[in-house]
Amino acid sequence: MRRLMIIFTALVLATLPATPFFGKAGAQTRNQSSKVVVTESFEFPNECTNELMSVTDTTTVTCHDQLRADGKFNEKCEIRQDVTAIGQSTGIVWQGTATFKDQFVTVDTCNFTFSNHGTVHLISRGSAVNTIITIDDFVRMQDCVITDEQHVADFDCRGR
Repeated sequence: MRRLMIIFTALVLATLPATPFFGKAGAQTRNQSSKVVVTESFEFPNECTNELMSVTDTTTVTCHDQLRADGKFNEKCEIRQDVTAIGQSTGIVWQGTATFKDQFVTVDTCNFTFSNHGTVHLISRGSAVNTIITIDDFVRMQDCVITDEQHVADFDCRGR
């Protein structure tokens, strides 16, 4: 789960603008959008089959950044994935999609919130179990101290 959170955080941070966003913007608000596509491979546990899955995906991250006149930076991203996963013990092959909505809000490097909400639909062929994973992450930092951190993954196992 932490690896998945790190991957999503890295993808979001990779799409941040190259210009500094912690300075004051003056009287205007600046907006920009970005899009990046990456292919990745990793292992992820499947609680429906009690095994690790070898996962490959193509991920498209589309973000909209807003720097407000008061210095607040707000980034909203949509993450879409085409996923293939193979059970390392059962050999079950799942194909599916995932959609996540992320939001990163900050006024400086020591005060921010980050949220990630999404669902992964993994569908197998035949009568093997289908897996739907719902992921919710939330992190808040205040005065350079993480004050709230929640990482939840819920598995909905359908079929045998």
